[in-house]
Amino acid sequence: MNGLKTSSNPLACLAAPFAISGTLVLGVGCASSPTVSENQCRAGDWQTIGYRDGSNGLDSSRLLKHQEACGEFTIVPDRNLYLAGWGEGLVTFCTADNGFNQGVKGRALNAVCRGELLEPYASAHAEGRQLYVARSDVSCLQQTLHNQQSRLEQIKQEMIGVTTAQLQPDLTAEERLRLLSKLEDLADERAEIKAEMPRTEQALLQAEDHLALLDQSLALR
Repeated sequence: MNGLKTSSNPLACLAAPFAISGTLVLGVGCASSPTVSENQCRAGDWQTIGYRDGSNGLDSSRLLKHQEACGEFTIVPDRNLYLAGWGEGLVTFCTADNGFNQGVKGRALNAVCRGELLEPYASAHAEGRQLYVARSDVSCLQQTLHNQQSRLEQIKQEMIGVTTAQLQPDLTAEERLRLLSKLEDLADERAEIKAEMPRTEQALLQAEDHLALLDQSLALR
């Protein structure tokens, strides 16, 4: 069947989108590059480097990558300084505000936040995640409805074309049958889309109401 494809089940939009933590995908499919430069290795400001990693939500095992990069220059990172800075940086990452922002962006809960840092970060992340899913539902259903409307208009034009072609006097019996079959297929598809559209519209109204309520409740957080 030619033309735009419409969803056979608009409610499929209501499935929660899958998100991958931005931290987990770093470097995937890319050529490995040093995590620190030669100048950084020689400067030895490992507390600042640790703070940077922690504030970016990177695990402390990142130090192993730094050690590998500096090994080329026979320099060994100061583990104690690095971990001290990393712990300080982690406190700035594992906050409720950042958890909410990560959730709203659809990013997975970062496992680097542990212990007493986990609860405020995770709770806010769950709230942000709810908003992300609700917005995604509305966007998906809007696109589904747009596709259905566009396809109906396209079918209308195709049916006009087929009907016009049927008026040609020199058509063979085989050609007339082919055009008739095409017209029936288009009519069936049109009926199917028209039957689906009320479900899509109803699902969209419900999703928009849910999003409005969620926006209202989260505005008070």
